[in-house]
Amino acid sequence: MVPTPAPLEVGTGQRLVVVAPHPDDETLGAGGLVQRVLDRGGSAWVVLVTAGDGYRKAVMDETGKPQPSPSQYIAYGKLRLREAHATLRELGQRRLRLEFLGFPDGGLDHMLRAHWQRSHPERSETTGASDPPYDNALEPDVPYDGSDLRRELVRLLRETDPTIVALPDPLDEHPDHRATGIFTLLALNDWLGETRTPKATKRPVTMPELLTYLIHWENWPPDSGAKTPVRDTGNASLELPQDLPPRGLARTALTLTDKETETKRLALAKYVSQQKEMAPFLAAFVRRTEPFTIVSEAELRRVGEMTTLPGNAKGTRTTPTAHPNRRVARSR
Repeated sequence: MVPTPAPLEVGTGQRLVVVAPHPDDETLGAGGLVQRVLDRGGSAWVVLVTAGDGYRKAVMDETGKPQPSPSQYIAYGKLRLREAHATLRELGQRRLRLEFLGFPDGGLDHMLRAHWQRSHPERSETTGASDPPYDNALEPDVPYDGSDLRRELVRLLRETDPTIVALPDPLDEHPDHRATGIFTLLALNDWLGETRTPKATKRPVTMPELLTYLIHWENWPPDSGAKTPVRDTGNASLELPQDLPPRGLARTALTLTDKETETKRLALAKYVSQQKEMAPFLAAFVRRTEPFTIVSEAELRRVGEMTTLPGNAKGTRTTPTAHPNRRVARSR
């Protein structure tokens, strides 16, 4: 049975971290939540895991070449990062902070499954890099391996001490989203565990509210497959798809004000490169509500116990995957 979403209430002075696989996912999934936290005297950070430089069709369209060079993919990543800065200024009026990690777009699931050691890093199929080719990455020289991504996420959690974390749903159909969700949950377990061991020297950390957002699911959101953007969706609610497995987890939804909805629309308009490629898809997320699944402490522990992830020298247990028989979305 699909749970009925309860209203999401945002208190004052919250510290929000939104983890996003690509530039635009933070606004699609949690653009209204970011605004609400800031308007109520809180603080907010966006963590971009990749620059979105693996969107092959878009780079082909941008360059007019059927086989763009690695430098052209990197140039596209820089373009998307400039758009991200403009978008976050629109959302947060310069109060929203951005942390960029620079891991490989289209390669996060490979890292999760088979590349956990610095001696065996993932190599981007588009940029050809095995470490971030961007000077503004948090750690430009770190190899593309799962252990280092997990460590960087723990570092950011430690520095921000969030009360709310918004992250991709591990059942999202897109491999990068799925992997980002799992990496984030593993990092949360590591961070929380730092203060819960008998020899811990740090003060105990209260578990933040964990909210997963969904971006990629077949035939969802409504109108996302239209030929042109559907207008006037701001009064319609966005609900999670009926066939998204509930997993015994509660759901919640944030009801946006007219101002929050309009600001979300204006912020997404700053992603000019993505508007060229999929304007109807972006517009489909500009609605009256933002839906989330609430990750329980028991579910967090379950993911954290996956210490036998394949390829990380700890065993062969499998990771959560997309819903059976569903198509897998491509990198964007």
